Amino acid sequence: MMKKFSSAITILLLLISGCYYDKYDKLYPPATNANCDSVNVTYAVTVRAILDNYCMSCHDATTASGGAVFDSHSNILPWAQSGQLMGDVKQLSGFVQMPPGSKLSDCDIAKLQKWVNDGAPDN
Repeated sequence: MMKKFSSAITILLLLISGCYYDKYDKLYPPATNANCDSVNVTYAVTVRAILDNYCMSCHDATTASGGAVFDSHSNILPWAQSGQLMGDVKQLSGFVQMPPGSKLSDCDIAKLQKWVNDGAPDN
C-alpha cells in the first residue's frame, strides 16, 4: 500500500514539474511579420502613410480632434518628441487610445518607434 502511494506521489510530482513552462507568451509567441521593414523608415514614405491611413480622418486641419493636427511634419513633431504619439499608439496607461476602438499593427508601431528613436527627422 505504501509503495503504491509513494509511486502515485512520484508520478504526480513528475506531472506537475513538467508543466513549469506553461506561460502563454512562451507557448504562443507573437507572429513575426517577415514583410515588416522597421529599419528603413522615413517620414515622407513610412510615417506619412501610417498617419494618412489611421490618423488623418480625425487629425486633419479641419477636424483637429483633441487639438492635434498631423498634416505636416512640423505639426506632428511636438507630439513625437514629447512621447505623446508613442504613448497613444502603444495604448499605454495614462494615454489616449489611438486610433480609437482599434490598435495599429505591431509593425506600424515598430516603424513609428524607429522614426521617433531616430529623432523624428523630416526625411
